[in-house]
Amino acid sequence: MAESESVDAFAGRLGGMAARYAALGSTLEDSALVKKLLDSVPNRLYAAVASIEQFCDVGAMLFEDALGRLKAFDERLRRRDQAGGEQANGELLYTAAQWRERERRHGGARDDDDGTRSKASGVDGPRKGRCYKCGERGHFKHDCPQWKKAPAPEHALLVDGDVEDGGLL
Repeated sequence: MAESESVDAFAGRLGGMAARYAALGSTLEDSALVKKLLDSVPNRLYAAVASIEQFCDVGAMLFEDALGRLKAFDERLRRRDQAGGEQANGELLYTAAQWRERERRHGGARDDDDGTRSKASGVDGPRKGRCYKCGERGHFKHDCPQWKKAPAPEHALLVDGDVEDGGLL
C-alpha cells in the first residue's frame, strides 16, 4: 500500500486478488486477508494496526471489520490534519490557565442570560445569582428564605397502658 493510497483503493486491490485466487479454484480466508491488510498499511496507520492487534482476535476477525476500523482511523487522521489542531470555528483549544486568563481579559465568565458575572470570574461585588428554589435574583438556593424551614416541634411518644403490668394494651 502506497503512502498516498486510500484504504478503500487498497481494499479493492485485495478484493481483486481474492477474486483471482477464487477463479483459480481456491479460497482465501478472511484471516489471511486481514493479515495481508494489516501488514501492508503505511506508517500513518501503524497506531491503528497496533491497537487492532492488541485488542482484537486477528485470527477470527472478518476482513470487513478490519477494513472498517482502519478506515475510521484514517478518516479521523484526515479530519485532524485538515483542522490543523483548531476547532471547527477556527479557535485554538486552550489549557485551563489560558482559559482563565482569557476570561479575565474579556471581563470574566457570564453566569446568566442577562450577562451577570459569576463568582468563578474572580470579580468582587454583590452576588446577583438566581435562586433555584424561588427563581428570584440576589441570592442562591442555600440562602433562600423559602428554603429555610421553621424548626419542627418535638413530639413525645405517648403510651396508653400500665407499665407495671409488663405489657401494653
